[in-house]
Amino acid sequence: MKKLRLTFLFTVFCIGFAFKWYFTNLDVEYSVWLLKPTTIWVEQITGLNFDFLQNEGYVCTHTLPITIIDKSCSGLNFWLMALLLGTFLLYKKVTNLWQFFYSFMAVFGLAWLVTIIANTGRIVISIKFLPLLIPYIDYSQSHLLLGIFIYITMLILYYLGLKWAIGVKNKYK
Repeated sequence: MKKLRLTFLFTVFCIGFAFKWYFTNLDVEYSVWLLKPTTIWVEQITGLNFDFLQNEGYVCTHTLPITIIDKSCSGLNFWLMALLLGTFLLYKKVTNLWQFFYSFMAVFGLAWLVTIIANTGRIVISIKFLPLLIPYIDYSQSHLLLGIFIYITMLILYYLGLKWAIGVKNKYK
């Protein structure tokens, strides 16, 4: 059992490292699996239209400053943290190979969804509210601080939600 759990952790770590290395060295087109859903939600919430420009990302010229949702906005690092956090919380529950596979797929999808929600919130707030703060703080600094606040808050909520879900599941066993 312990060997299976260690294999699980090692495999997840290798997958996370491979994702980080692979996507860090690629163009924006390979981040579309995170950027496209985020952009769709941002468009729905703000009413703005974004166009995809190769090697740039999704661009909206209807706002000042011009809004670009690019590779740096994809949230890949956040997604990796959420993926690894989820798998490390669930690794003690793994008892066989199929459970490993299903747990990993569930955490993979959940981390993706949480990433889309966090990115959407960060970008919508950046578009709607950060321009109001320009007289008081530099836009790039406020954008960075907002990202840190939203990502840490979402990781804490994600962690607490997973801990609660694991507790509820164990309660009814």
